[in-house]
Amino acid sequence: MRAKRESLKILINAIKENKVDDDIIDLLFLINSINGVYTTSSCSGRMGVIEEPGIGVKPLARWLLKEHRPVTFEEVKESLKNAQNGIIFLKVQPPIFHVVAESMEIAKKIHEIGLASGFKYTTFKALNKGRMLVEINGTEYLTVPLGMDGKTLISDEYLEFSVKLGNKMLERSKSRLPRLEENFKKLKEVLGEDELFHEIVED
Repeated sequence: MRAKRESLKILINAIKENKVDDDIIDLLFLINSINGVYTTSSCSGRMGVIEEPGIGVKPLARWLLKEHRPVTFEEVKESLKNAQNGIIFLKVQPPIFHVVAESMEIAKKIHEIGLASGFKYTTFKALNKGRMLVEINGTEYLTVPLGMDGKTLISDEYLEFSVKLGNKMLERSKSRLPRLEENFKKLKEVLGEDELFHEIVED
């Protein structure tokens, strides 16, 4: 109960600070309103250009462009002007939700929901004091190397192709969100509504 209370407070503050993707706020509220269930870090899917100092040095990576929607060729080209040091990648990442269940039984239901909604990389991630963390994740990941140390090493034609492909992958992954929402509504009918959610949200 305490963990859910704290997570809800973090979520509400993040929304107030515009740190939560608009297109999943309603879905996050739905999930957190369910008895025995709450979310931690989640993302509606994103696409952009990132600069990494080296292979595996992600903590020091710098986004040159990051959007939670399809991007244009022109936006990508403009972002490349800001590249300085390291390897430049075009990246696409699908929606991802970290959902905590207060029992193994509930966790299994959430795992089934993720898979049934088309998120094929849905997995159990952690077990701690009877709580399970389920990661609902899609398969539409794309990483395209674009250049290094401020220099683009691919043609405009290939860059435009990569951007179009990335946009299609992001749109495909996001198209599963309505189905995910419908399946969580069904779970809410089974588990019921959590009064704590309204207490925190309306505070």
